[in-house]
Amino acid sequence: MVTKRAEHGYRGAVSRNDRARSGGAPPGRDRDLLRWNARYADEPPRFRPHPLVDAAFDAGLPQGLVLELACGRSGSALALARRGRSVVAVDISDVALRQLGAEAERCGIRDRLHLVQAEAQAFDTGANRFALVLATLYWDPAAFRIGCAVVAPGGLLGWEALAATQPRRFRVRHGELSAQLPGGFQVLSEELVRTGTRATTRLLARATA
Repeated sequence: MVTKRAEHGYRGAVSRNDRARSGGAPPGRDRDLLRWNARYADEPPRFRPHPLVDAAFDAGLPQGLVLELACGRSGSALALARRGRSVVAVDISDVALRQLGAEAERCGIRDRLHLVQAEAQAFDTGANRFALVLATLYWDPAAFRIGCAVVAPGGLLGWEALAATQPRRFRVRHGELSAQLPGGFQVLSEELVRTGTRATTRLLARATA
């Protein structure tokens, strides 16, 4: 990783030359890296924005940087960049980040994306604070704490995780996201969303301090 001053106010870790690096991952994350790289290499990208993007704008998204944790091949990051936002997109998979960067280049918005190959639960945001922190279909308690800590006053936290009736790794019970919010957040919405056989719990909250 390197640190540089980016065009839209972000100062922090980005992949060298603002592209995802190949290899060099610490042994502890090799298995996850290989698994996700294989998945992204095998499946064609769709780049669909998540409903939380529109929900954030409808709620009154303030100006400022956006952080998306565990972004994958994020249609949300692209949608936000199209609307003029500068997005820091973090994912463990260099394959996903390359695909995301290529699509952003094709759309003419590459300069608004800052791609970071890192584990979400270990990402160091530095001094940056964000108007929106977004994570979808992802749960890690450490990453959630990081996300909450870097929302700017008046900014939004949008988080969706797979839901379960009993706590399981990578899943939470509906209502647990709001229960784990630190002080200084106002819950704007929290809903249980069912799509076929899959259930997710979706939270939108505003930092009040």
